[in-house]
Formats: sequence, structure tokens, C-alpha cells
Amino acid sequence: MRIPRTVMIPGWCVLVLIWHVVVPAFGGQFMAKIPHRMVFAIKVLNSGDVWIGTEDGAARFDGRQWEVFRTEDGLAHNVVTSIALDPEDKSLWFGTFGGVSRYANGRFETFSVENSGLVNNVVYGVSVNRPYLWVATTNGISRFALTSREWKTFDDTNVDMHEVWIYGVDTKELTSETWFAIWGSGMLLVKPDGEFVSYPDTDGIFDVDLVRNDGPLHEIQVSVSTVNNVVYSGAYFGLTRFDGKYWNTWTIKDPDSGLPSDFMNVVKQSPDGKVVAIGTDKGLCLYNHDEGKWTTFRKNRNGPGGELVIFQNGTWKTETVPMAPAGDFIWSIDFQGNTIWVGTSSGLYTAQLKW
Repeated sequence: MRIPRTVMIPGWCVLVLIWHVVVPAFGGQFMAKIPHRMVFAIKVLNSGDVWIGTEDGAARFDGRQWEVFRTEDGLAHNVVTSIALDPEDKSLWFGTFGGVSRYANGRFETFSVENSGLVNNVVYGVSVNRPYLWVATTNGISRFALTSREWKTFDDTNVDMHEVWIYGVDTKELTSETWFAIWGSGMLLVKPDGEFVSYPDTDGIFDVDLVRNDGPLHEIQVSVSTVNNVVYSGAYFGLTRFDGKYWNTWTIKDPDSGLPSDFMNVVKQSPDGKVVAIGTDKGLCLYNHDEGKWTTFRKNRNGPGGELVIFQNGTWKTETVPMAPAGDFIWSIDFQGNTIWVGTSSGLYTAQLKW
């Protein structure tokens, strides 16, 4: 495990801790390094309790070492795509390519198409909004009643959606609203009273955002993040923001955009809502809406180390830094205060942010 080093940058303080290793350093359940370099999910409970989902199992970091969990431990599948915390009983839910698993008291309970009412075993997102667990699958939405343990399916037969490939789900804690990012159907809101509200791309044109800021940027949405009254959604074609009244959209072609790429896998807001972290195929982008500031952290294109690409008020600036990210293809993000954890296709890293 590498020792973290601090790099001071004007406007940002970045502390980078990188794991590049694919395989364990030694045998057994406990290991010094993550089980696989593909990190699809991160859930930070505290500095001594960090969970990740990888292409080869889930892992927990206790601040010192990693404990790995796979199918032989009761996990539904070794490909783990998402992790959610039940804020009431503190159990963890894992979305996998073989169903969902609940982890509590050191044991897994697994739900699949074969043994439950789950609509599909390929799960991309899980979110707990008491009294329900919401599950985003490739064949619609599954809702699990945590008390009665009843399942219900929502798809194109009972909800206004054109496609049923659900990529992302997140719950707005203040209002108990649940949002979904859907491949081919835009964004979907479930209100606390159970009403579904669909937000498709109002342009109705697949490959062009004809009118900016009129709704979701695109029908293909893959990730959603909610904090306070603001919802961000990421697509393979750009970024969408909705504050309950006004829509904003950005692509790399827009004059007020500092995005490094329109292709994004994940969006995640900081707990205070000041910054949204955008995971793209060309680096980690941090956007402060109030300041109109975009900062991308990526590998240095012209030499060793990394670089910060900053865009604000129509001006671009690039600064080189000694440390490089684990990788530029970002799969997953989570925050703990001002600390950000970033999962890539090449490993995991953390950064201490100051804004």
C-alpha cells in the first residue's frame, strides 16, 4: 500500500492515495490491496469503514487493510455494481450481476430471480428509501418492502417509460423522493406518495440537444445524484442539473462548460451540495455551480504526474501536479466530508478537497 502524499494547488488541496494492483498481495480473506482494479462502486461510512464493489467481489477497508467478500461468502455475484446503506438498521445492500445481497451481522442474505420477486438478476443500482429498497435492473425497477418483504415490479407496462434498462437510482433524504436514470427514457421521479413522474428529453431528437435547458439533456441517462433540492444526472452525451424549477444542461461544445468529455459513468454530489463530481472517460471533473468553476483531475498528457484543467469565466488554465490519478476512466465516486474516493478502471484513489 502506498503512503499518501500531499500536493498543494491554488484553490484545491489534493491528497492522493493510489492502489494500482489487480490481485491480492497474499492469500486469505484479509489482504493489503483491493481485489480487482475495476472499482464499480464505493460506499464510505467513515474513515475506518469503506466498502467498494469490484469486478471480483466486494471489499471493506478498516483503515488498515482490506477484507474481501465473494460468492463463497454468500455474495450474490462477484461483479458488484452498487452499494447502499439502510440508515435505520445500518445493513448494507449490494447490487450485483447475480441479484442483490443484504449484509448484516457478518452474514449475507441474497435475493435473485430464482428465489424472490426480483425482476432481473443484472442490477446496476440500489437505494434504500424506507420502507422500501429500490433496485435498478436491466428489465425494470424492483421495489422490496423491507418489513413485509414483498416485491413489486415497475416497467413499461405500469409506468411511463419507453425503455426498461435502469442504470442509476438515488434517494433525496430531505423529501424522501427517489430518482432513476434510465437508458432510453430519461429521468424518472418517484414521489413520497408513490406517484411516478417521467422526465424525458423534451426535444424528442436522439442525437441532438435542440434546445438547451429545457429538460434532461438526453433520453439515455446512466447516473443520478440528489442533495437538498438539486438533482444531477449524467449521460453518455453530457450533464443535466435540475433544482426543482429550472433545468441546466452542458456538453463539451457549450461555451460555459468545462467538461473534459460528454461520456460519463457517474455523478455524485458532495454532502453539502457545493460540488458535483463527474466521472468521465477522460478524468474526474468537479463542478461548483455557484462559482461556475470546473476542475478536471487527470493524468498529465505531456509527462509524468497529473494535471488540473480549470475553466472559469471563459478562461482555461492547466496546472501540473506531482501525483497522477489511478486512472482517467472513472466508474465510481463517494464523499466523506471534503474527502473524495474515486474508483477507476485502473484502481482506487482518494483526494482531500478544499473549496
